[in-house]
Amino acid sequence: MNEQQFVAKREPDWQRLTILCAKADASPTQLTSIELREFFRLYKRVSNDLSAVRTKSSNIQLAQFLNDLLATAYGTLYRSRSRPLGQAFLDAIALSAQTVRRRFGAVAVSAVLFFGSAFFANTILRFVPESKDHFVNPQMQETVEHWRDGEMEERNFAKSGEMTGFYLSNNPRASIITGALAASTFGVMTAKLLYDNGALLGALAFELEPVGRVGYLLIHVFPHGVPELSGIIVAGAAGFVMALALIAPGRRTRGQALKENGKDAIVLLCTATVLMFVAAPIEGFFSFNPKVPDWLRGIVILVSIIAWAMFWIGYGRTDEEGSFGKDFGRTRA
Repeated sequence: MNEQQFVAKREPDWQRLTILCAKADASPTQLTSIELREFFRLYKRVSNDLSAVRTKSSNIQLAQFLNDLLATAYGTLYRSRSRPLGQAFLDAIALSAQTVRRRFGAVAVSAVLFFGSAFFANTILRFVPESKDHFVNPQMQETVEHWRDGEMEERNFAKSGEMTGFYLSNNPRASIITGALAASTFGVMTAKLLYDNGALLGALAFELEPVGRVGYLLIHVFPHGVPELSGIIVAGAAGFVMALALIAPGRRTRGQALKENGKDAIVLLCTATVLMFVAAPIEGFFSFNPKVPDWLRGIVILVSIIAWAMFWIGYGRTDEEGSFGKDFGRTRA
């Protein structure tokens, strides 16, 4: 091959393809129909040029130049179109619901551990009341006393905003820690944190029962507790998804399993964090506001449970998932 003649003859096409790639950088729709046909024609010609250089020449730099040009052209033409911000947001919400459904087994384990530990603590305290110190540490004793004997203090808007800021910073961090500890402890610390939180709830209910304030607890906790407890459970599920990759990677290496399961775990952790953000202003401005009547809290709780249940069950459901009754409990490896 006479490289000088080859380059002199073919270089105009290479330059033209480079110009078309630059024009289509934002989107292939920038090209007219004539330019688009020219683009395909030049792409094929440059592909043939690259094959010729590789088989008939030892010029590595020329082969690399043509290879990079083809890669740029391919990426320009076949990359996915950028989505509007609103559509990207809706797609992210759908991915969240789809991932929770796909990892329903891990979510169920997390929920059973949390609520099971609440039931366990409450039952143990009925038979062994002196075991209270095991479930309620000294730091939490003041909180228990407040729930048993006190009333909600009135908050002005500034105080409610301050408490919302505290919840926004503290609660998401707790959910991230719950999920993130799994990878280094094979899920043990995730399970412990779920147990500790659930047991504290069960112990608190036991302490309030003799003074008839269990209903008072529930009506004040569950307006924000529906998304907040969901966040704790989803964060725990993220931890168990990571732990599963370490404990039972199957035919994959543990590194491969962590990489694959980590995609779902990250989505679950992000979902848990968003749930905590949703709960924070409800907790700061509504749940503990003494001016809010209990009947209104009850309506909010009922609507919240129904709305979140419908979201987790049906939002973003694809044909591959099928109907709820058919495969809601199915998980994927």
